[in-house]
Amino acid sequence: MNSEFLLDKVFSVSELGQIIKETVGEMFYGLNVEGEVCNFRSNQSRHWYFSIKDKDGSLLNCTCFAGHNWKERKPSNGEVVILKGSLSFWPKGGSLSFNAETIRLKGEGDLRLEIEKRRAYYKSLGYFEDGNKKSLPEKISTIGIVTSAEGAVIHDIMNVTRRRAPSINLLLFPSLVQGRDAEENIAMRIRQANNFAPCDVLIVCRGGGSEEDLAPYSSTAVIEAIHESVIPVISAVGHDSDFPLSDFVADLRAPTPSAAAEIVTESSYRKRLALLEMDAKLGMEMKTILSKKRMQLSKIKMDSSIIHKKLGTCKGIVKASVDLKRLLKSRISGMNYEKASLDEKIEREIAEIIRRDEGRLKECEREITLSVKDIKRKAKEEITELFCEIRNTIKDEYAAKRNRLLLLGNSVEDLSPLSILERGYSIMLDGQGRIIKNIESVKLDEQYTIRLNDGKAIVKAEGKSEL
Repeated sequence: MNSEFLLDKVFSVSELGQIIKETVGEMFYGLNVEGEVCNFRSNQSRHWYFSIKDKDGSLLNCTCFAGHNWKERKPSNGEVVILKGSLSFWPKGGSLSFNAETIRLKGEGDLRLEIEKRRAYYKSLGYFEDGNKKSLPEKISTIGIVTSAEGAVIHDIMNVTRRRAPSINLLLFPSLVQGRDAEENIAMRIRQANNFAPCDVLIVCRGGGSEEDLAPYSSTAVIEAIHESVIPVISAVGHDSDFPLSDFVADLRAPTPSAAAEIVTESSYRKRLALLEMDAKLGMEMKTILSKKRMQLSKIKMDSSIIHKKLGTCKGIVKASVDLKRLLKSRISGMNYEKASLDEKIEREIAEIIRRDEGRLKECEREITLSVKDIKRKAKEEITELFCEIRNTIKDEYAAKRNRLLLLGNSVEDLSPLSILERGYSIMLDGQGRIIKNIESVKLDEQYTIRLNDGKAIVKAEGKSEL
């Protein structure tokens, strides 16, 4: 901007504020600034407002809007951070602020870069290859655990193991899990487990934390100790989203310490479930067999008692049956006599009934014959009458249809194009045989066919005009 223009012009406060805003916004962007966080707050729109200060006491107001901070870790007062963003001037408030687009703790970038370099180095040595990893043993009786003796992690592993496989022994190798001396302490405990303890598997674990907290598990000492371990090692550091280098070099990775405990107890847990299920089935089968045997024994006792009672009853029945047989013989003789008398009486009554029914049958036959003749006569008269009515109806319908057909024939003949041609009219067709209906369809120097009543004429259009 021309400085002479600025000297000669009198600006309003708003105009000068706008000039400062545009100048600052255009010149100061993509900056990196370091300072200690203070006065941090967040509003309902999830925007962050805070300040950073340095050791000289200089203060800079900062913002980090929701569009940028959703992917950032929320800073805390007292943390030293490095911000990347641009300067912004707010004309209405007359204040200058720094709009942060990214926020990282001081040293975080260096640590992450160092871990990535270490990852690439050990990957090139083949430490992470599947061919270098050991399988978990089929039978696990003792689990070694390298973690803090005071944290919640060891209690979580103990709870899972007691619940799923209470017969498995747990050996704790207490170690530091974060801080300056943690990496050497963790590596020493891993070597100690290999040298002095009969462990079937070793879990190296801790709870969640920041990248700095988990840094010991990406250290050279821990990576080398896990790689050199004869005992299969499971790495269960942090949460499911954390991936320290111990996860890559270990024989197996678990998302959490509790998940690691579930993995190593899976075989024993399944066997325990199978034994419990087998025990339950055997108990049920034993109960079923005992119940059946009790029922059979009760039935045998009941049947024996019934048989004794039936034997006593049968003796009395046999004795009574002899007397009953004599009584039945005398009754049968009497009944035979009565039967002979009844047979004679029945034969006489049947002959009388037949004689009476034959007279009634002949009378019914005469009545049916007369009725049939009368019905036939009446039916013949009705059929003759109906036939006359139908014939008359057909004649009337035929005459009406014939007259209608003659009228329709005359109408069709009047509407026929040939009848129109007979009255002196003609039809004009183009080369494709289409009827020319208006003057616009006629093209000059084209040949057309004129259809007349008694023939055709080929003509050529030399001119045309509208009516």
